[in-house]
Amino acid sequence: MKRGLVILFVAAMLGVGMFFGSQQMLQPCDCTNTTQMPVESGSLLPELQWLKLSLHLTDSQFEKVRTLHLAYQPKCAELCQRVQHSDQALQESASRSRTMTDDVTKLLRERADLTQECQQAMLQHVYETAACMVPDQADRYLKTVLPHVLGAAHATH
Repeated sequence: MKRGLVILFVAAMLGVGMFFGSQQMLQPCDCTNTTQMPVESGSLLPELQWLKLSLHLTDSQFEKVRTLHLAYQPKCAELCQRVQHSDQALQESASRSRTMTDDVTKLLRERADLTQECQQAMLQHVYETAACMVPDQADRYLKTVLPHVLGAAHATH
């Protein structure tokens, strides 16, 4: 029962984080202007509060995680933008034909490579985040987050 509640909570928080992230991506970003950033309980990083609370991170650990998270955001945004462009190019190319073309095949391969690049970057970020924690916290964090990062979250239920 406890594991189920943790998974539900993590999924809800990931959903909230993804919502705010997608909203930010749809608007021009001026990262120097923090008034556009979502604020909850005085925090510019409400998506990290679940991590601090559920894993009982110390202030020092949380600051390290926060720093990593802020450093990763531009890389994530850049990868997301590249995915959007890739998806758009693939959709346009596939819509121009009723058969498999070399162009569609090439764009599918590029999209697959980009997906792999995104997963590798996220996995690296997750491992760096886990390294800020004591082993028990890191194990719980990885057990919760890895299925989502690896796209296997549906297989763990």
